[in-house]
Amino acid sequence: MRGSPLLRTLVVLAVLLLAGFGLARLTAPATPRPVIEDPKPSPAAEASTATFELLLSATAKSVSLEAGGPAFVRENPAGPITGNLEVAGEQPVIFLKIEWADGSAGHRFAKLRIDRPGKETLEHVFSAPGDIDDLWEP
Repeated sequence: MRGSPLLRTLVVLAVLLLAGFGLARLTAPATPRPVIEDPKPSPAAEASTATFELLLSATAKSVSLEAGGPAFVRENPAGPITGNLEVAGEQPVIFLKIEWADGSAGHRFAKLRIDRPGKETLEHVFSAPGDIDDLWEP
């Protein structure tokens, strides 16, 4: 073999030390990073007022509509139902519950249109063979 045995020993020792430092760093316990809280409120917490229109296929005994804020409730509504609704967040979960006045069997539906200022109009049709108790995640 060529080369100085002392030089070869020092090179092997340097390579072993570098490998040891690398393994020690990989196997060391992780230090927890500090949690930085965002000073801005989350978009889910923001609520806005939207207008809505609810068209029913039959006469209803009661209607309840909720989108993260206070529920809109009407007993014995007549005709299309319109009003204001408190909508929470960018992607609200909308709950609709309709109890029909006529208890006979039959397929019924309700068409909901929500207009939020500065946002796209949301529209959905709820349908059921009886009373409607459904949610919608636009």
